[in-house]
Amino acid sequence: MKFNKLILILLVAVFFLPLKAQYTDLYAFEQGNHLAGVSLGVKLANDNKTAVSAFYEYGLTRLFVEECTLGGGFFGGFYQDKLGKEVEKIYILGIRLNVHYQFVDRLDTYAGIDPNFNIRTYKIEKDSAKFDCYIHVGGRFYLTNWLGVFAEASTGYNNFSFGINVKF
Repeated sequence: MKFNKLILILLVAVFFLPLKAQYTDLYAFEQGNHLAGVSLGVKLANDNKTAVSAFYEYGLTRLFVEECTLGGGFFGGFYQDKLGKEVEKIYILGIRLNVHYQFVDRLDTYAGIDPNFNIRTYKIEKDSAKFDCYIHVGGRFYLTNWLGVFAEASTGYNNFSFGINVKF
């Protein structure tokens, strides 16, 4: 029994040791950084359906002060909704433009815009496609120099999303 506890403690230590590594980056997001992430989101409606999305972002240039950076990239997502016998699937592909500002160490706060193209497929009705544009605000907290967690609020198909991201 004691041996099992020791093994468990060692496994937990090996897993969490990299997360405890010293954070040495001066800024959480800056010019030249690459970010990639995945998220699960919730659409607040009558049925509160979830959506899955992924993104890539690149630090384009500094703005105004050292702590402020313009980032650009792309994103994609999938959302499914059942409306009685009808099944609606939404595929979304677009670009992201964000202004990042670091108020405190390890926390990257940002606001941005997401122009995108939505393709909606239906089981019964005719498929459709449209151009749309969302705005969002969010924050990423970095556990290490390269691994972070984030939360975001949006006017889009995800009203609230939570996920993980890597910086490289």
